[in-house]
Amino acid sequence: MNEHTEIRDLLTLAAAGALNADEQQRVEKHLRECTACKAEFESWQKLTTALSKLPTPEAPAGLVERTRRQLANQAAAQKERRWNHFLLACLILFGWALTLLSWPALQVAGDKAAQWLDVPLSTITLAWIVYTVAAWVATGVVAAFLGKRYQQEGRTV
Repeated sequence: MNEHTEIRDLLTLAAAGALNADEQQRVEKHLRECTACKAEFESWQKLTTALSKLPTPEAPAGLVERTRRQLANQAAAQKERRWNHFLLACLILFGWALTLLSWPALQVAGDKAAQWLDVPLSTITLAWIVYTVAAWVATGVVAAFLGKRYQQEGRTV
């Protein structure tokens, strides 16, 4: 980028008085040498002068307080959603762990049931595996349905 292009990019800021002293002097020096940039700068200056004469709109009363309250409510809702997700994950893990920890008791009961029903132990073991998988899938499905229901009610999950 050459000097002329760089100065042209700074003309609007210079007309608004938004440049630091060094950049402003650099623009003014260029304007003394370049009539095209000087004409553009003068048109930007007229525009910024006209804009500065327009009334500045005032923010409605209580806008800052309402915005602050709304942001606080959003932060609280997000925190509650994170907590609910954590709680739901803990409940799912608890259900899975409980199912897994029930295996020793079910194995003992399975041995006795296999003897009493006169069926092979592998059949009982297969039934416990199916039970475990079904319990885990059911836990996940229930969690998904709870999440969907909360969303439909407009509550946070």
